[in-house]
Amino acid sequence: MPLRRAVPFVLALSITTACGGEAKKAEPEVKAEEPKKVEDDAIAKRRAEREAKAKAEKDAEDARIAAVNALATLPPKLPKDIKKACDAVADAQLKFFERMFEGPELEKLKAAQGTQRPMTINGCTGLGSIEAAACQVAALDAATDKTLKSSISDIMRVCIEKYAKPAG
Repeated sequence: MPLRRAVPFVLALSITTACGGEAKKAEPEVKAEEPKKVEDDAIAKRRAEREAKAKAEKDAEDARIAAVNALATLPPKLPKDIKKACDAVADAQLKFFERMFEGPELEKLKAAQGTQRPMTINGCTGLGSIEAAACQVAALDAATDKTLKSSISDIMRVCIEKYAKPAG
């Protein structure tokens, strides 16, 4: 009796392998690989675009930093009085804003001069460095590239780092 049940099973198994059952299994795998390859190409393309965008942003930031560092130089003649030098920093800052901004942004910055100007002067005089103040005036006057629009704090900081004498 067990032989009778085993015979149809063995026959079915041998017919399946004889009729190319393995070949049919291989065919869907080939079809599955092609869409995956197209998907991989799309993923690779998006990755390449993302990496190119990140590289472009990094290059632009490196160029901006280099431009800010290039601006941080001393003028040929230094002022004698720290108060006058710091007033010149505040004036140069306002001129920088007028060159870089327009419309409502500029109006907002001009309206803030009532508090901004004294803060700039106090920060400058508190630093006590004529060289740093002269550097800031020269750098702000020389900054004409619109890409430096948001770099005013970096310009001020680089001059301080480069020319202010450390306290103590």
